[in-house]
Amino acid sequence: MNKMIVLPRCFRQLLALLIIFPVISASYLAFAQEEELKAEEVRIGVVDRQQIMRDSEAGAGVRNEFEALEQTFRNEIGTRENGLRAQQEELNRQRSILTPEAFSDREAQFALKVEELQRDVAEINKQLDAMLQYGMRQIDMKTIQIIAEIAEAKNYTLVLDKTQLLMVNTDYEFSEEVLTVLNERLPKVEITLTEEGTE
Repeated sequence: MNKMIVLPRCFRQLLALLIIFPVISASYLAFAQEEELKAEEVRIGVVDRQQIMRDSEAGAGVRNEFEALEQTFRNEIGTRENGLRAQQEELNRQRSILTPEAFSDREAQFALKVEELQRDVAEINKQLDAMLQYGMRQIDMKTIQIIAEIAEAKNYTLVLDKTQLLMVNTDYEFSEEVLTVLNERLPKVEITLTEEGTE
C-alpha cells in the first residue's frame, strides 16, 4: 500500500508561493509595459493661434486694409459733420428772422439729416466690423487646418493653445512652423465692404 507523503506546513506554504509568484510577476510586468506604452503614445504639441494670426502676412494685410477703410470713412463722416455743424450755426442765426413755423420746418429738416448721418455711421461700423471678422475667420480656419496636418504628421495626440496655459516648455511649441506654412498657402485674404462679401 502506497503511503501518502505529507509535507510539513512550511514546505506547503513555500510551494504555494513559488507557484503564485511567477503569475503575479508576469501580470505586474505586463501592466507596467502597458502603462509605459501608453505614456509613450501621448505626444503633446502647443501652438499660439493669436500670435500666428497676428504675425501672418494675411493678418497684417487684413488689418492694414481695415485701418485704411476706417480712416477713409472717418474723413468722410468728419466732412459731413462739419457741414451739419455749419448748417446748425446758420439755422441759429436765422432764428430771429424766420417765423416760428418756418424755423420749426427747417429745424425738422436738419434733425432728419442728423439722424441720417447717425444711421450711416452705425451701418459703416457694422460693415467694417463684419469685414474684419470675416478676414480673421478665414485665417483662423486655414490655421486650424494646418495645425491638424502638422499634428498628424508628427503623431501628436494632443494639441493645446498656448494662451490657455500658465507655463509651457518651448520644446512642445510648433507655432513658427504653422506660421511658415500659413504664409505660403494664404498670403492674402480678399475682403470687401459689402454684406455679401462678409458673410
